[in-house]
Amino acid sequence: MAHFVIYRDRDNFQLNGLDEFAITAQTRPEATCLRVLCGTCEISNSENDEVTIVATNFLESAASENSTLDLSFLDTYQEGITAQDYNEHLKGASESNRIFYDDFLSEITVAACAAENGQGISSFLHIYRAYERISYAFPLIYASKSRDYIGSFDNLKKWLADSKSDGSAGELAFFKKFIDATYEDDEKEATTDFHFLGSDETRRRQFALIRNQILKWRPEDVTPSTIDNQVISVRFDQLHTILLTSRNRYFHQMSGRSDNIKQAAVVDPETFFLVLCRPLLTYVAKLFHDIVIEDMKTPT
Repeated sequence: MAHFVIYRDRDNFQLNGLDEFAITAQTRPEATCLRVLCGTCEISNSENDEVTIVATNFLESAASENSTLDLSFLDTYQEGITAQDYNEHLKGASESNRIFYDDFLSEITVAACAAENGQGISSFLHIYRAYERISYAFPLIYASKSRDYIGSFDNLKKWLADSKSDGSAGELAFFKKFIDATYEDDEKEATTDFHFLGSDETRRRQFALIRNQILKWRPEDVTPSTIDNQVISVRFDQLHTILLTSRNRYFHQMSGRSDNIKQAAVVDPETFFLVLCRPLLTYVAKLFHDIVIEDMKTPT
């Protein structure tokens, strides 16, 4: 991480014997990532004197504050794994993926600080950049943990096959196929809520934009928890589409395309991306955690 970004414990944070999560010059980047995403850090930037307390446990949900001021959440987050198990893994973790973890930490730090400070556009852009880092790292780490080399190679070939039906290309199309192939149905069907902000007109337009243009939902696709113009509840396996389509069709418009996101539909971009950034940060946090879990495994 850049030398001008400084991580500290939140006031009254308790390490409770998890020494590998102590913030020092030697702390592994994946440990710092988990600290940030679990809402246990105060982050300062010595170049502009900004200080942000990241109190949201994004690994749990976009609306969960880490009120216990420790990492006890990790005792129950992944079935069969305790906070001490993460600590033991970090003691002997390989250096082979350190560049990935360093890059991810840089992006997720900016994304989390911006989200906590209500800066939706900045947070969204760095979530997307973090997602790009994950898109190749996760499948390759996953494949490296298998002793079935032929099966792993065949899977990699299938995941790498080009597919642009949802706007994905290259490594992001690869990653979409990986998610579809490796996550269980109950995981893919789990939903994340996006809560709309602003005036009634802003909510109406932004809700319609996500439902009709980005997700292209038919009436039968609407999830039970969705409430018109207030909350849209999106399946895990559709979060990729929200992230990519919002970026590609708003920030990267192409002349002549009928599916570009018009400014009139967004109304207020800061509000729109503030609606998106916190739930999407939880999505990326889960994927990152799943990478750590794969890294903890011995080849099978």
